[in-house]
Amino acid sequence: MSSLADIDPSAVDDVLPVIPNATSLLIHTGNIINRGFIYKRSPSVTEEIKITCSKTLGKWTSGVNKHETKNVTSVDMDHCQLTKSANITEERKNLKITVKLFVVNDGPECVREALNIVGEKLNTRFVETLILSLPGTSHGSNVTYNDLVGPFWEAAENQTNFTFNDQAHHTQCTNGPSDEEAVDKSSDTVTSEDAISPSNSPRRNNKDVYISWTIGLSDLNAASLRDVYDNAAVEKPSIDQINMDVCCSPPGDLVTMCREHDIQLLTHNDPRDILNQDAMYEILSSHLNHEKDMIGWRVGWVLRYSALVKCRGIIHTKGYIVSFVRNNPQLSSPVIEPGSGSAPNTTAAIGFAH
Repeated sequence: MSSLADIDPSAVDDVLPVIPNATSLLIHTGNIINRGFIYKRSPSVTEEIKITCSKTLGKWTSGVNKHETKNVTSVDMDHCQLTKSANITEERKNLKITVKLFVVNDGPECVREALNIVGEKLNTRFVETLILSLPGTSHGSNVTYNDLVGPFWEAAENQTNFTFNDQAHHTQCTNGPSDEEAVDKSSDTVTSEDAISPSNSPRRNNKDVYISWTIGLSDLNAASLRDVYDNAAVEKPSIDQINMDVCCSPPGDLVTMCREHDIQLLTHNDPRDILNQDAMYEILSSHLNHEKDMIGWRVGWVLRYSALVKCRGIIHTKGYIVSFVRNNPQLSSPVIEPGSGSAPNTTAAIGFAH
């Protein structure tokens, strides 16, 4: 009969859950440009997300103490934290940042949340362009402002500040503002006639990351885009992205609508379902194998950011931020596998290292 002294502590740790009480999980891939494992495989968008998130998750789990993480409720797995990766601050004036927010299961409040998180990760106070991809709009579905788009559009409007809208740095090969200059000019003391946004709204915190140029939408047909255009109170749509896998040329009525209202009609190759439950399960199960780590998770939102060098068409930075959420694991109905847990109020933020 073996004694307690014969038990291998590491063997006990191997069977422990890692995040049994977490209710939010954030995975930031960091800049994925020039990573060989991505471009050797030429993956689809969803595969790219799965590969980079799984690698980030794997490095995070390899360096954590399960006894320290068992009670955390919010986990931030950030590629940049442990690698001390350089942010874009020094080169910000030469870059244009576009973010596309894929809303999966969250409400309009995720617009502000996602913008503030990408600002924190990139160490910037503003992004030039936000494109919203909303559930139910895939590939030109009929949606209306009142039924779906409105709350998300208004949340985006509330994060805008177009003080620099007419300045050359947005469209010409000149340096834009630094974050310090942008913050100074976007404060509550701005009186410029160019500041046409609701940046002084009491709903908006002056520390929020804001949109300095344009807001767009993805996969709206002509009727839906016109409805949003007519109902948007503060800022009209400037971009509509369409997926070219459903037709060889843009619909004529959509082309006419965009031409009449000076809306950019762009194309994309993002899948209808950017990250479904099966894909989420592949990410989590790649390095989490305890049932208490797997119960009840769903994808809240996915954000892709890209920073382009102005007037050169070169992608300087590209990455993903993925938000997984769940209710109290003990109270949740199983989404992936059955299990249980509780949720004390603590937070973990441990990065990713090569």
